[in-house]
This record gives sequence, C-alpha cells and structure tokens, in this order.
Amino acid sequence: MNDKKPTVTVPESALKGVVRTNLDSPNPTDAQLTRKKKSEARVHALGLPVNANLPVVEDDGAVQPRTDIEVAQRCIAVAICAVKGESDDQELTDKLVEEYSAASFFSPEEDRFRRNTHASKQDLTKFGWRYEAVHVFLWALGYAETINAPNTIADAGHDIGILKTQGKNFVANAHLRSRAEILDMSDLYYRLDWAAVELRVEGKHNDAIDGEIVVERHRALNWLIRYMNQAWDDVTTAT
Repeated sequence: MNDKKPTVTVPESALKGVVRTNLDSPNPTDAQLTRKKKSEARVHALGLPVNANLPVVEDDGAVQPRTDIEVAQRCIAVAICAVKGESDDQELTDKLVEEYSAASFFSPEEDRFRRNTHASKQDLTKFGWRYEAVHVFLWALGYAETINAPNTIADAGHDIGILKTQGKNFVANAHLRSRAEILDMSDLYYRLDWAAVELRVEGKHNDAIDGEIVVERHRALNWLIRYMNQAWDDVTTAT
C-alpha cells in the first residue's frame, strides 16, 4: 500500500492556529466549526478538560479517506501484529499471515516485527496495544456499531472474532463509513487526546479516560483521514 507524499496547498504562515495542517483552508467551514462544538460538548460531558483554542480538524472537502480495501487490509495487518504482541506465538502469527494472504499488507515496521522470532518485550507490548486500532478500523468498516468509551479497552476476543467469522471475505465485505462519521470521530479523539495529555502534565487523573487507549485510537483515525498524508509507521498524534 503506497501512501502519497504531502501536497502543500496553504502556507504554514496562513494557518494561524485555526486548522491543524497546511493541507486544509485557514478559513474553517460551518461544518468544521459545528463538528468542533459537538466534540467539545462530549468531552465536557465526561468531566474532562476542554481546550477551546484547539483547531478544527480537516474539512470534508480536504480529506480523501482510505479506501475500503486499504482499511480492511490495514486492519488485518494490525490485528495479526496485535495477536503476536499478546501471544508471542510465531507459529500462530505465520499461520494467520497465510490464512488471510496478508504478506503484502504489512508496513515496514510491522513486517520486521511479525518475522522477528525474538521480539523484545517492549515491541510485544507496543504491538499488543494495537488492538485499539483494530477496534477503530472495525467500526470504520461497519463491522462494529460503536467505539468503546475512552476509558474502556477494546474487547480483543470479540474484535478478532469478527475477522475469524468473516475469514477471507473480510476485505470483500468491508464498506467504509461516511466521511462525515469518520471526521466526527477523528475530531472527538483529537480533543480527547489533548485532554489526556493535559491531565498527565498536570499530574491529575480522571476515570473517564485512559491516555494509552485514546492515543492508539487517535493514531488510527489520523491514518484513516490521511492526516498529513503520513504512512502508517509515521502517523503522529500531535495535539
């Protein structure tokens, strides 16, 4: 899967903190502002801090989401790496790659990890957390109705069960949600991630949010909307 290189359309100097990237117009649309307002209300309802100065996310017209096939293949790759991260079972990992004909689905970093028969504990933990990205992708592809609350980890058994049930039909049966739905969720997790970071910096805790859960989901959503046109291994979650 090839990721396009960034195409600068607006000078950085014109952004003025209003929008996140120079791939979007510095003049937010009504839809962007409405989306921001709705997200802020949801974050506030959780009793979490809200940054009114945080920019809007990209406009519908500035975003070209990944295709059904791209997302489905990425979901499979991430899921296989998460299974290995949790189990450290190389035989199972290799079996899943073959079962889903997934050898070409992996990013360079994932490919090294899934082939490594002596993965470090750090890498196993890192990739084990990627069940949260699988959770997001299953929602984006219409295989799940909702995304769990930002303090509730993904049910890995349930989510992997969806892939098992679909089997080789998983890619063919995938249908991406609307651009508006994906942007709504992206905007929400952008603000939730800011709230999680703010709480951590302030040395505070709120049971309504788990920063590790949120950052993994935020990362997946940024990839979905081609944030800064970054490839999977390079996706950032700046707030």
